[in-house]
Amino acid sequence: MLNTEIADGIALIAIDLPGRAMNVMDWPLVAALDGEVSRLAADPAVTGIILTSAKSAFLAGADLAMLEVLTGTPADIAARIAVMGDAFRRMETCGKPIVAAAPGTALGAGLELMLACHFRIAADVPGAVFGLPEIRLGLFPGAGGTQRLPRLIGIEAALPLMLEGRALSPAAALNAGILDAVVPPEDLIPAARRALAEGRVPAQAPWDRKGFSPPGGGPSTPRIMDAFSLANGRAQAAGGHTIPAVPALLSCVYEGLRLPIDTGLRLERKLFGTVFARPEPRAMIRTLFFAKQAADKLARRPAGIPPHKTRTLGIIGAGFMGRG
Repeated sequence: MLNTEIADGIALIAIDLPGRAMNVMDWPLVAALDGEVSRLAADPAVTGIILTSAKSAFLAGADLAMLEVLTGTPADIAARIAVMGDAFRRMETCGKPIVAAAPGTALGAGLELMLACHFRIAADVPGAVFGLPEIRLGLFPGAGGTQRLPRLIGIEAALPLMLEGRALSPAAALNAGILDAVVPPEDLIPAARRALAEGRVPAQAPWDRKGFSPPGGGPSTPRIMDAFSLANGRAQAAGGHTIPAVPALLSCVYEGLRLPIDTGLRLERKLFGTVFARPEPRAMIRTLFFAKQAADKLARRPAGIPPHKTRTLGIIGAGFMGRG
């Protein structure tokens, strides 16, 4: 699951989930990362840590099967999701500089893991994307994304990314400030090593430093108040009034960024528990993920009707329905 090598004081952790084409976040991986980073942080011979993937993608979000254990009351769900959030926070505050080196895509919990690192670098490869798409399944980031992304790139830039579930190319993520560097694939790990060796990676997140304020201003500044109004209006126009995660996400950012990071993280998991205890996100996950996968694979078809290959299909009408 984790392969660790140490050379010249720098530990390289490669995530490699067996039997999977892509790495996904699950509870065993959360525990393994927590334990390994804690072990390396306590080793005086280790001066820095690189977190990467042995696969073509960094981490393609959470394994939705891990959400099956999120049952019970909102408080029960919040306590369970806190296991992942607390592990990321321990990593962020371990005292050693950590570079996230992504050979490819990082989505959802994968990007949240990168945001908990102190420096983010990605390979410039076609098809790689970075984003927090949870809203598309009726959820919002529950492992620190609503608190770290606005603190990193500003509230005004972060809101549409989370409310629309946008995914950015490496170049766009670099331009947005999510990534610190984009390099050719063959230079990914060497570039991460150079960043650590040259002292360009602080061992402390910006929001843990005294006097920190979000880029572009806090929630109460006039410009950011306008940004909240605009983001909320766009979300409602796109059907956000039917998704409980939308107002919860806005509350996470608006209230959370008035608070210290640890208090904001607790607010995020509390609201995540409230939303996930409702039927809407479970229905959206079942329909838009599991049912879609089954349909794509033709997992079920009408009983007693033999397969038929259609050679010609005619569609009458040039309106919305006819055009598809």
